[in-house]
Amino acid sequence: MKKMTLLLALAIASVSLNAQTDWSKVDFVKKYKVQTKIPGGVAKSLKSEPTFLNDYSITQASLMKGTSQAGMMQKQGVGSVFSEAALAGVSADALQKLIDELHAEFVTELKAIGLNITDGQEVIDNSNASGKADRKNAMIGKTDGKVVYDKTNVLDNTPDIKEQNIFRPRDKNVFLTTAKVPGNFYNNEAKKANVNMISIKYLVRFASFEGSKSMTKNKLTTTAGLSILPTISIINPKAAWGWIEFNKPIDGNNDWSKGLVETDSRDGSFWGLSSKGEYSIHADEAKYIEELRQIVLNAQKAIVAQIKANL
Repeated sequence: MKKMTLLLALAIASVSLNAQTDWSKVDFVKKYKVQTKIPGGVAKSLKSEPTFLNDYSITQASLMKGTSQAGMMQKQGVGSVFSEAALAGVSADALQKLIDELHAEFVTELKAIGLNITDGQEVIDNSNASGKADRKNAMIGKTDGKVVYDKTNVLDNTPDIKEQNIFRPRDKNVFLTTAKVPGNFYNNEAKKANVNMISIKYLVRFASFEGSKSMTKNKLTTTAGLSILPTISIINPKAAWGWIEFNKPIDGNNDWSKGLVETDSRDGSFWGLSSKGEYSIHADEAKYIEELRQIVLNAQKAIVAQIKANL
């Protein structure tokens, strides 16, 4: 009887571990501690003035690093342990196709709650006329569907990400600055064109690093760890801001992972999006893209519901 009970418990545990999350049934607001601030003036503008989705992006980490630092209580000579892993098997074409789809769905849902979505052409024209489009940190105009490769630095506040690729929907107007202090960059153009602006960004990680220590050694385990952190901001023509903040990242299922594999050189470009990496987490592209799709589609429904609740 004890043996049967143990086997049953193991079977239940196995089913639980392999069960996939039905993202349509997840309460994103409660589970990920979402906080929404849309002041009355912003809500009024969203109902009465056109809205420009001025930036919509997925930033996909492509090379990540982990560290297990040596501790003061460990024996002398025990050093810190470091690990790097690239994302393998996921193509830029697949992510570009996905973001085109997700953007279109988001626009449809915003229109469904009564927002008047504009392409922002007036903002772009005004910016070009004023010379703002020539600024070093500005991105203004139509997107070309090309991925933006980026190496992170200390100011990015993402110490576990070394390289990332930024995707935006094809042939859509974008108006943004990468300056850490934007000043009146958004305020002035929102006022001139009399539009609201909504920006939404998804930061996507693919790996998790877990360190462990004993008196004599450090260990660092690298595993698949899909997580998404959305960032949403809103500005109206009177320079009033609103935002929707996810205070916890959305942790996805990881059955897309085929495991950690060793590359044969520091040039791991053939693995996917990363330019290098001694080790890679190899992904089943179809499963990875589908998990990302389901998470973002349903997170967007929660985001739109938060906007609607404040109108």
